[in-house]
Amino acid sequence: MRTFTKTYDHPLLQQRSLAHQRWLADVNPDVRTPRVVEQRPGEIVYEHLDGRHAGPADLVVLADLLGHQHTTAYFRELADARLDASFTSGGTTTIDGFVAGRRERLRHLLTSGAVPEPALTLEAVEGWLQKATDMPAAFYKDANPRNFLITDATVAVIDFDSLTLAPFGYDLAKLVVSTTMTNGPVVLETVQQALDTYNDHPRTRGLPGCTRRAFAAWCEFHHALTAPYLGTNGYRFGWHTARPGWTTDILRHPDEELAP
Repeated sequence: MRTFTKTYDHPLLQQRSLAHQRWLADVNPDVRTPRVVEQRPGEIVYEHLDGRHAGPADLVVLADLLGHQHTTAYFRELADARLDASFTSGGTTTIDGFVAGRRERLRHLLTSGAVPEPALTLEAVEGWLQKATDMPAAFYKDANPRNFLITDATVAVIDFDSLTLAPFGYDLAKLVVSTTMTNGPVVLETVQQALDTYNDHPRTRGLPGCTRRAFAAWCEFHHALTAPYLGTNGYRFGWHTARPGWTTDILRHPDEELAP
């Protein structure tokens, strides 16, 4: 059997990654993840999965997968979760909240000048964090193109180091921003179709989904949080040079729900 070994510098990080994978597999048993073959000190050995990493042409398919994952997780586990607090599942797996850690990190990045051409002020960021406390809880798992494997028959989700609560649409925004930063500007219609496809899942079950304005705000969160990695990890394009123009327009005009 072909395997892939991931190493960890600290036992707690290894334990958290395993707990994240088990939780995701429990709430989304129909979504493929690599099987754990062996655990060793500082290492997790996974089965090797063949496939390619995602690209712009996969955005709608992945949006459909994320919408399914987030909606299913909400109804199975997260209906009582609050985004301004951590959530413990079954007394064993704790998922960090959305607000506290991001508030501190975003404040640091925006005040240090590390974010080129931010479309959100500190006050606007705080406003969106406050709004998030009343939003239904989904999760964030760092949906960048390298954390999916695409085959002719399936999509596999890999890498479980990052898992927190998040509003609906937040992980989709990470996918769009990270895909853009990896490959360059994405066709506007593809972004619109991805968001509409994603929203089909929560809205079919009575949840509000993610508005275009909220999606634009979450993209700007990810711009700030990912900008320090530009030039590494395959990120070749700055979001500030490749973002769709409608995302900044809709944030400047709060009384209009502009479409791409």
